[in-house]
Order: sequence, then C-alpha cells, then structure tokens
Amino acid sequence: MKKEFYDKPIYTISNYIISFVQTSIHFAICNLLLILYFILTAINPNTFSILLLFVALIPLGPSIGALYSVINKSLREKDMFFSSQYFKVYKNNFLNNLKLWTILLSLFIILFMDFQFFYFQKPNSGLHIIFLILLIFLGLISLYVFPINCRFEVKIKDLLITSLYYMIKKFPTTILKAVLIFLTYYLFKNVSVIFLLFVPVILCFIFSYYDKNMILELENRSITNIKSI
Repeated sequence: MKKEFYDKPIYTISNYIISFVQTSIHFAICNLLLILYFILTAINPNTFSILLLFVALIPLGPSIGALYSVINKSLREKDMFFSSQYFKVYKNNFLNNLKLWTILLSLFIILFMDFQFFYFQKPNSGLHIIFLILLIFLGLISLYVFPINCRFEVKIKDLLITSLYYMIKKFPTTILKAVLIFLTYYLFKNVSVIFLLFVPVILCFIFSYYDKNMILELENRSITNIKSI
C-alpha cells in the first residue's frame, strides 16, 4: 500500500513543490543582504551606492552556483528532495563560486561605472554605447558560466572561453534567456514581492532544462582542463 502511494504522481509533484519552495527560501536567506539593500534604496533612493551594491551582491554568486548545482542534479537524477542538499553544496563550492563571481562582479561594476560616467558627463562622445554593449556581452556570457562551473572543474580562462563558445553556438537559447530576464525585471515592478521570492528558482529550472544538451555535449567531449564533477 505504501509503495503504491509513493508511486503516485501526486506524491512526486507534492515533493517537487515542497523542494521548490524550500530552495527558494534557502536562496533568499543567502541573499538577505541584497534584499535589505533593495528595501532601503526603495524607501530612500538617495541611499544608493555602488560600493554598497557591490558588497550586497557578493553573496549572490555562491548562492546562484549552489542553486544550479542542486537543480541540475535534480534534473539529472530525478531527485525530488534537492532542497536538502542546498546548504551542503553552498558550503562545499563556496570559495570556487565566490572567486568566479568576484571576478565577474568586478567587471560588471567597472563597466557600469564607465557607462554611467560617459552617459552623464560626455553623452555626445557615444562611448557610453560601447560600455553598454560590453555590459550586455558580459551578461550573456555569464548565463553559461555558472551552469558549466557547477558541473565541471575548469580554469576560469577556459570557463570564459567555453561560455563564449556556447553563448554563440546556442544563440537562440541565449536570446530566450535574455528575454526571460527582461520579463523578470518587468515583474519586479508589477507583481507581489512574495511571488518574486520564487523567480530565481523558476529561471534556474528553465535555464538548466535548456542547458541539458550543452552539459551532455561537454560530458561526451574531451575538453582540455575540464573534468566532470
């Protein structure tokens, strides 16, 4: 009787939903600093600071890395209880994800500051457009950095090159990801804050689903300096 219950779709679906909610809460806990920053700047826009934003964004990288790891494992192994592994994966891969994210975040901040400077101080030069393009380009590459990094051991240089390769090769998927992120930004201004709590996990599930073929291709190829975890 018990076996029949465990085999029913309702049991599987309910466990996925529970893990989905728990993982969303875990992700939010890891990013309390960023949530607090957004609340403060929403109350008083004058509190906006690039330095404070940089600090608040630091925990985001390791939490995204852990999110990709548990969701990819769930898709790969049909694991219904993936949320239970989140903090363990977060801890084990913290330094690796933090190192990668610090480099990416620093590049984002530098390019953003350059864009801001030329946009407000020298708009006629048109240089702000170059930095905007570089920001978008870096953002698109980043869409592939964490999915690859969470599954393989790879040097950062090789990781960026591989991410660039798949950004171009999987360009329709890249555009789809960018559109979904744009829609998420739109949702931030128009839906309940409670709903936004679940957006990162939803996006990660969608992105991971479309990245399955890329991961399989990498697993089946002999790529220098890449070793499957």
